[in-house]
Amino acid sequence: MKRFLAMILCGAMVFSIASCGMSGEQPVIETNTTVSDASDKTAASTDADFSPDFTFKTTDRAGNTYDESIFASAKLTMINFWEPWCGPCVNEMPDLELLYEAYKDKDFQIIGVYSETHMESEVDGILKDKNISYPILKYTAEFDIFQTGYVPTTVFVDSKGHIVKMSDGTDYVIGSNTYEAWESIIKQYL
Repeated sequence: MKRFLAMILCGAMVFSIASCGMSGEQPVIETNTTVSDASDKTAASTDADFSPDFTFKTTDRAGNTYDESIFASAKLTMINFWEPWCGPCVNEMPDLELLYEAYKDKDFQIIGVYSETHMESEVDGILKDKNISYPILKYTAEFDIFQTGYVPTTVFVDSKGHIVKMSDGTDYVIGSNTYEAWESIIKQYL
């Protein structure tokens, strides 16, 4: 019985290291970090083909406006929901930056999204310290469809604005990953 309890506690500790809980937590759905085959892998979308699964309008740190049309500019977009108080979120940012730099000319982009707008000075410090150059956007209610109760949560969207399903059928990956783990996912689509 003691071994069983020790194994359960160890498992809980491992998951807590990879992600941070948020208020209003929902049950955790762990995902396999491989994605199923996308139905369309074309690099460019025309306006007639663009039919996003969700829409949004927000700004980046400099006040520039972004909406769902950003998806049409890359074959694959990674949306990484993070918070400045989340250690695993902040710790994976250098790997995300390396991924962004390695694949931004290969029809891939990353956007980061955070909601803690009262922590702007902390966000500024993190972005400067981690030398982040991919767009960092402010959370809006349109992103509520991706609420898992945990950060980081990552979603992939194709050039038509369709959410890419993970191999287990979910729309997202919960928890942080290494450069190599994220790269193994995106290589399947590029």
